[in-house]
Amino acid sequence: MTIRPRLAKILGTTTVALLVVMLLFRFAIYRHMYIAPDAPYGISDVIEFVIGCALAFSFVVSVLGAIFLLARGPRENRIAGGWLLVTCGAVWGLADPLHRLAARFAL
Repeated sequence: MTIRPRLAKILGTTTVALLVVMLLFRFAIYRHMYIAPDAPYGISDVIEFVIGCALAFSFVVSVLGAIFLLARGPRENRIAGGWLLVTCGAVWGLADPLHRLAARFAL
């Protein structure tokens, strides 16, 4: 396996892992963190924002990497780029509905 398909696997795994971390945080931890009375947001909102920014950054890097792999290199690169693009599409489509479900069924 060359470095480029391995990089695609790392980028895809990172993006999915950040989505899972965001969902677990929203489901299990968000509600139990302190928020001051009359405060518009608390530390849990800041943490969720940082995780969301990390997910967005990982998503953008993954999509750019997928486009690069699809455009250049041997067949192995194009397969890895296609896999990464499908993974990014799944994350894009599932992130919001799963986040809403995690908020609704939070512990």
